[in-house]
Amino acid sequence: MDGGAWDAFCDQLKQVGRHVLRPEVPADPFTRAEGYRYLTRVLRSSFDIFTEHADPAFPVIYRPCDEMVKYGGDDPDKYLQKCVVSGALDYRIRGTRGTIQSVSFLTQGSNFGQGGTMLPTGFLDTDTLQIEEDGTFEILVSAKEQPGNWLPMTEDSQALLIRQTFGDRSKETIAELEIECLSSSGAPDPLDPVKFAEGLAAAVGFLDGTANLFGDWVERYQAHPNALPQEDPEITSRVGGDPAIAYFNSYWTLAEDEALVIELDHVPPCRAWSLQVCNYWMESLDYRYHRTNVNKETAHVEADGSVRIVISAKDPGWPNWLTTAGHTNGTFLFRLVKADEVVQPKTRVVKVSELA
Repeated sequence: MDGGAWDAFCDQLKQVGRHVLRPEVPADPFTRAEGYRYLTRVLRSSFDIFTEHADPAFPVIYRPCDEMVKYGGDDPDKYLQKCVVSGALDYRIRGTRGTIQSVSFLTQGSNFGQGGTMLPTGFLDTDTLQIEEDGTFEILVSAKEQPGNWLPMTEDSQALLIRQTFGDRSKETIAELEIECLSSSGAPDPLDPVKFAEGLAAAVGFLDGTANLFGDWVERYQAHPNALPQEDPEITSRVGGDPAIAYFNSYWTLAEDEALVIELDHVPPCRAWSLQVCNYWMESLDYRYHRTNVNKETAHVEADGSVRIVISAKDPGWPNWLTTAGHTNGTFLFRLVKADEVVQPKTRVVKVSELA
């Protein structure tokens, strides 16, 4: 280690800052400050992937997104977990179901630093998971088919993504999970200087790829501000989207005295649905202290089955009000999970005074 790997890492890290200065990005200090903070958050997550928990022979389940680390329209209703794996190895997951609404497991064959994709290689969720009467379960994860609960991989698989979805976060408990590699034993080797240098390069590559990918998405969304069209399922699949979810993504921009009204004429039978407000960088707003999302369990539904959601800086007194939390623009996302039909949300911008 002559310092070359560190210098290369720092040089590339400096270049990643260009994403904050893209011409379509609002140039105000607030948006730019959030942008640079966003880069530090994604970098923190990328270190977990490529330097801290990078050995697939000794897997660790960790949280790539949480209440502070956010990217890609992270879902306030999700408890997201991840683990580095290898398609050449076999694994066992042991768990206790908990009371959370649903859990899904997805193996992936690429990451955002490799062309901006997270290609799926296997999927399993609680609709098909065999669970014992005491709430426990086991899943075998391998490229070779296994009896019982089997989560497929291919030789290209490199990560396991776990989505635990709350209906009501205040009332539900998550599934407790642990993983072991069945193809290894003993203890991890000491730090390998070559692998660490490769990890540094991969970490900053992931940061660059993530910032570029979602920067392109937001630029695309700006072509239809305050509307909410459905995202192409092929696009969401390539980045690791849940195949059971129909995604609707867009860009919002509002004056202080304006509100964005989102209306659903009806909600079809479905496992879940949700709508959330994000900042420009596709980070969920601070749901610890603000109401920034609403879902099937928490929303007020009208007598005729319709749902009306309001996004604005000031509370107009509507039951499904979501705050902009000091922002004047950003992105927003509607998810419809395992629905009998896909419904298109309607949107309109009005003066807040009209809603009083």
